[in-house]
Amino acid sequence: MATTIAIVWASRGGLGDVGKLAAMHAKLGGVQFRAVALNDGKEGLDTGIDTTEVVPETRREKLQEVLKDVEVKQLDITGDSTLLEEVFSGCDCIIACPGSRQNKIARTCALGAKKICHAAQKAGVPRIVVLSSFGVGADYLPCSCIGCIWGCLLRCAWPGMRRDLIEMDEIVASSGLEYLLVRPMGIDPTEQPLGSWKLVTAKGQGSLPITVAKEDVAQYLLREAVTPEHKSMSVTIGKDVAAKPPVSE
Repeated sequence: MATTIAIVWASRGGLGDVGKLAAMHAKLGGVQFRAVALNDGKEGLDTGIDTTEVVPETRREKLQEVLKDVEVKQLDITGDSTLLEEVFSGCDCIIACPGSRQNKIARTCALGAKKICHAAQKAGVPRIVVLSSFGVGADYLPCSCIGCIWGCLLRCAWPGMRRDLIEMDEIVASSGLEYLLVRPMGIDPTEQPLGSWKLVTAKGQGSLPITVAKEDVAQYLLREAVTPEHKSMSVTIGKDVAAKPPVSE
């Protein structure tokens, strides 16, 4: 029987962009999926597809074209979330990108995780793959300049962001669902997708480059949703420097 997944993304922010790109690759790969865009209730409902930040612009145009006929449910995450349970019914896994780690964007990681996990439990969905962040929880990376700078920013400049991410991880890990927390390095809109990535799953496996393409992270989320490899743990994902760029997208 074919796998059916749900993909939930925040309409604003780079982490949400990863969810949109996961939906694009699900469509291109013939994966059965349902899509939900989360909004914070302040700027109206929107899928966020048209404001996806990737460079060059042709990458966004490809996303728009692939998803143009896909029904994307839109939900105010601060309101009633019954819609999530309806969407999740019959799904085998959920890809969740419920918030952002960007400054000046509403903190919806924890709230989104709480409502998504609750709806998944009620709908009987066994597994969830959640986009989190490096620098929070166990990311297994050795000490580095970028790690120290990011950690300092989270603790001193953006403590609310850090609390939101930590609480999200705690909600997911204690949900009773089989889960995977995926911690990306910096998701740079200018990084071109390679169709490959590098994972760090335990200490002693080395470091990762500072940035990684949104699309490569999206493809990894989709792979773990369809063919699970890592269970009830976290992994850190970064750019595969050994991979050769594709001739064309």
